[in-house]
Amino acid sequence: MSCAVCAVATATNLCDECAAELDVPLPFVAEQILSTAIHPEQVALVDVWGRIHPIEACTLLGRRPRSRGISMLHPSVSRDHAEIALEDGQWWLRDRASSNGTRRNEDPVTRVALANGDRLAFGTVGFYFVHDDGKRVTLEADQLSSRTLRPDDASRVVRTDPAEQTNAGLPRFKLRMLEAPAGGGYLDAAGAMLQLSVTQYAMLAMLVARMRDEATIASMVRGFVPSGQLIADLPWDAVDPNENQLKQLVRRLRRALDSIRLGTLIESRRGLGYRLRVVPVE
Repeated sequence: MSCAVCAVATATNLCDECAAELDVPLPFVAEQILSTAIHPEQVALVDVWGRIHPIEACTLLGRRPRSRGISMLHPSVSRDHAEIALEDGQWWLRDRASSNGTRRNEDPVTRVALANGDRLAFGTVGFYFVHDDGKRVTLEADQLSSRTLRPDDASRVVRTDPAEQTNAGLPRFKLRMLEAPAGGGYLDAAGAMLQLSVTQYAMLAMLVARMRDEATIASMVRGFVPSGQLIADLPWDAVDPNENQLKQLVRRLRRALDSIRLGTLIESRRGLGYRLRVVPVE
């Protein structure tokens, strides 16, 4: 099995690196994405869990439940958000005047041609657009668990807008950073206490501080810390840290967070850097 986007060997349809590039709201579970295609073409959308959602010649996407198409049950998605259609041999993505917009590879779009591997976002729900070679697997529930964001107590997340509105912004999430006298520290979140190394703690603390400091910044770009700043300011063991070491740190931190079911808490976006997917509150 290989990743549908980068073709590296992986146990599912999407490797961890490519999955980490997708927008994913918190909390969010696989069951909130529903899809049906009666006459699928040889293209599909792949969600963060690696599930394949076949595309028809004209496929509607939105929050509205539908008998055909793709439904994303999240307030950042409009009822009739976008459509993907085949026209003269070319696939096109069109936004249907959605409240929170549609993006391709981070760029807001009204109507744009699609290519294999394009990263799409409808509100804050991300997918990859890929050619379906017919060799993809249907994932079982136990294969999805490591990427499922489901806090034990839903009351820890507070949405500021009513469910009927689509302008939801970033959710608030209860977490605390506790520094240890001997170095490093702990994250108290989702009903669990997670021990972090010195560098892991410093990075997470920097992301928390940036998200809190930029309260007046638009939610689409709020809270990002550039890679260069992280490389320059974090307490590295290496003499000359680089981008590759930063990516390794992020992978290790995500694996640690995954142990308390928050493995996609950190978002990465090309050109902007890294941030939390939530507004931290104590």
